[in-house]
Amino acid sequence: MTVKIISIFVAVFLLALQNVETLTTADRIKDAGCQSEEYNVTTPDGFGITVFRIRKPNAPNNVKLPVALLQHGLVSSSDFWVLKGVPDLLAYTLVENGYDVWLGNTRGNPYGGYHPKLSTDSREFWRFTWHEIGVLDLPSIIDFVLKTTKQNNLHYVGHSQGTTSMFVLLSTYPQYNAKLRSVHLMAPVAFMEHSTSKLIKLSAPLLGSYSFMTPLAGDKALIDNVFIRNILGIESCRRTEGALFICPYLLIVGLGGRSDYTLQDVYPDFYETHPARCSTNQAIHYVQLYKSHYQLANINPQFPLHFYHSKDDAFAAVEVVEHLSDLLGNKTVRHFIDLDNFSHMDFVIGYNIKDVINGDVLNEMKRVDGLLQ
Repeated sequence: MTVKIISIFVAVFLLALQNVETLTTADRIKDAGCQSEEYNVTTPDGFGITVFRIRKPNAPNNVKLPVALLQHGLVSSSDFWVLKGVPDLLAYTLVENGYDVWLGNTRGNPYGGYHPKLSTDSREFWRFTWHEIGVLDLPSIIDFVLKTTKQNNLHYVGHSQGTTSMFVLLSTYPQYNAKLRSVHLMAPVAFMEHSTSKLIKLSAPLLGSYSFMTPLAGDKALIDNVFIRNILGIESCRRTEGALFICPYLLIVGLGGRSDYTLQDVYPDFYETHPARCSTNQAIHYVQLYKSHYQLANINPQFPLHFYHSKDDAFAAVEVVEHLSDLLGNKTVRHFIDLDNFSHMDFVIGYNIKDVINGDVLNEMKRVDGLLQ
């Protein structure tokens, strides 16, 4: 048995050493038959973040369309919204239905690694959490998109950390409530005390509040070491001939629970860029939410926030989303996905999102558009 385990480990490691071409968000958009545009957004503290725009082929530039901004979660990037092998991706569904679709990114990830004064090798570069993403990155992106499109407001879709950063933004700068049309928050994360994630539970005693471990673990890139990625089997999951038995297990342990709705064909493209680079401080800040709450003051959207959640999401527990909805009262509408093993990542890459997610998102966007005409 020991020899067999060692053989599997060696095979995984050797597969990981093979060179694999990495596609960008722009590559994926073009391969899907759409136009891709790239823009650079600079935050007030100097981080350069690339955002992507998806348009229909040969779409005229002089026609103003309603705008939708999609914002990814932790250890992710704009690639998440345009992965190959996922049927009926929301980004393309919105494009086909007449929306000007933008994909955001965050500081530190593969599309947010530039700073004129800081190197990614320095601890100072990584000294941020999702709080800075909410008060600096997200408003910078929203303002840039609105200025570029000459619009006053936009639709917002956030997944996981993309929901947390929106809570931060609306609590800190309530004037952004007026810049949003409909808001769709998938797997919303503001509290973590009911999280079923083993990683969160194991980390909470050491990192749930400030301790000697906090400065040791913080101010670094998370899971960016190639050797560690090889050991975990992440790199081998980038190959169709890789150790695919490991790939669903990584989703269960680290990315939000067991999934019955992520197709095996998606794994190579998913793991090509996931888990994406981010700061360890972002993960630590989430662990701290296991013992404390984030303030939700000043959230007062012109239309209710739409929460999309499920019972088997290890990060956004049903009890937490219900409590969050109760706190915000009539400012929210909940969409409960009553399916076994529909987990954290399935809200974007599940094969059934056309039926359980996209229809509700699109209908609400069009309803709001009709009211604001």
